[in-house]
Amino acid sequence: MIDADLQMKAMDVLFNMYSSLKNVQLQGAESPLVANSIEKLYMNLQEILKQASPFIFAESEKQALLCGILLNENEQKTIQVSSLLEILRDFGLQSISFEKGLLREELHIFIRLLAKNPKAVQFDGGLLKLIKENKIAHIYADKKTYILSEKHQEIPPVDISADKDKSPETHILPGQDSISKDISDMMNALSLLGEMDGSIESSSSKQQIELINRLSGQVIEWIKIKTAVTPDYKKICLDIQKLLQEFIKHKLFDEVIPVLNVFNDINTGALQKDNKVREVALEVLRNLASENNINILFQELHTNESNKKNEAGQLLAGFGHILVNKLLDTIRNSNESKERIRTIHLVEEIGRGAIPVIKERIININAPWYFLRNLAYILGRIGDETIADILQPLLLHKDKRVRMDAFKSIIQIGGDKKGSLLLSVLHQVDQEFRVTIIEMLGKIRFSEAVPDLLDMLTIKSSLAKDDLISMQEKICNALGIIGSAEAVEALTEISESKSFLGMGSYPTEVKYAAKRALASIQRKQEESVKK
Repeated sequence: MIDADLQMKAMDVLFNMYSSLKNVQLQGAESPLVANSIEKLYMNLQEILKQASPFIFAESEKQALLCGILLNENEQKTIQVSSLLEILRDFGLQSISFEKGLLREELHIFIRLLAKNPKAVQFDGGLLKLIKENKIAHIYADKKTYILSEKHQEIPPVDISADKDKSPETHILPGQDSISKDISDMMNALSLLGEMDGSIESSSSKQQIELINRLSGQVIEWIKIKTAVTPDYKKICLDIQKLLQEFIKHKLFDEVIPVLNVFNDINTGALQKDNKVREVALEVLRNLASENNINILFQELHTNESNKKNEAGQLLAGFGHILVNKLLDTIRNSNESKERIRTIHLVEEIGRGAIPVIKERIININAPWYFLRNLAYILGRIGDETIADILQPLLLHKDKRVRMDAFKSIIQIGGDKKGSLLLSVLHQVDQEFRVTIIEMLGKIRFSEAVPDLLDMLTIKSSLAKDDLISMQEKICNALGIIGSAEAVEALTEISESKSFLGMGSYPTEVKYAAKRALASIQRKQEESVKK
């Protein structure tokens, strides 16, 4: 149930939806009037979804339900409500629901689809197919039937039988005993199936899959509707986890995805539940992100042997942060190098989806050096210029191996940022690493480093003689490669410097390096003039 104020806002959404559909039909999808009306609908939906999600408009027994409440007689008779009900019937639907996280683009596409001629939509494959093809993830159009209780309160839906000659099957929301029986029936159906290769040959196997699909819908609705952890709730959720484990084993990935998504929505807060319910959802997700399951999914992702590569990818993405954290924990805690290397490759395959979790782990600069080194290595293979800043703190790490892997990864993915990132730590690192950075600033021709390099070349230093000579040579070489005219004056003075009573002159090695740098700059200037 929702309060009266929210109910009024919900009615406004229906009126907005009706106006948007009519404007598309009368003005065309590209009309500014259409854009304005859909934007108003979007803003009103967002306000409601912050307080209650999902927002559902449904039909039951030829009457309209809004957010689980039967509309009164006057509301039922409004042109907006009666027209929207007619649209539902034309598309063969029982409900439309909008969920938290709805995007503007999703709403625009959906309204344009709903405003089309139902026959034309059917010719294109049907509304449900078009919703899926357009990747509309937060709007659902259902062919499920809603039943009214004696108090005219919504009872969650069940699937209509695929056999049109039969009356639609109707049930009230299943209780815990019923759900337990459904899970048991699905487990039995799986044990008839045996080890599958991704194809379903026999009619008996097809029947078992149909049974599983039908009962899965009941399970999903049960998970969505439960709001508190009862004594049997956790047990049933763990039974569902075991069932999903069997689904993955049999490569029934399509059957896993919707159930896993519900648990994920609970865990992330997209489906609002109390903390205890969220803890159970998190436990289920963590248990399902087992090494065995992950190996099954990655195997299918690599080989596509069951023609379910996309579904396997969806499941891996569905585990999200839970999977990445679990893999990173293995990298940190495993004593076996082979296991760490294998796990690093798995994180690499997840790609950019792993970056937010890695970023959180890098913040903990006191983590073991080998772990931070591996994180730097991974980012160098899955990241790009936009996330190169994450690696900057590791350039100052006390362990040389961490610094070098961060350095290599910045060079690999840093793009236009790598010069400024290296320059930012130039004066804070030890002498050996400073020389390495100087050489790289030259190789990437980072002209913004020239003032700093000139200062280091001309200002007195407390370094040991050999170290100082080596660094000054490297600076001259870098300035020559960069080719900046700004360095000509200083390099000339160095190359021509003479000692007085053995004082004030640069070493011979540095003079030669300065002369080579001047020649390089001169060649670049001449080439530039010719062009």
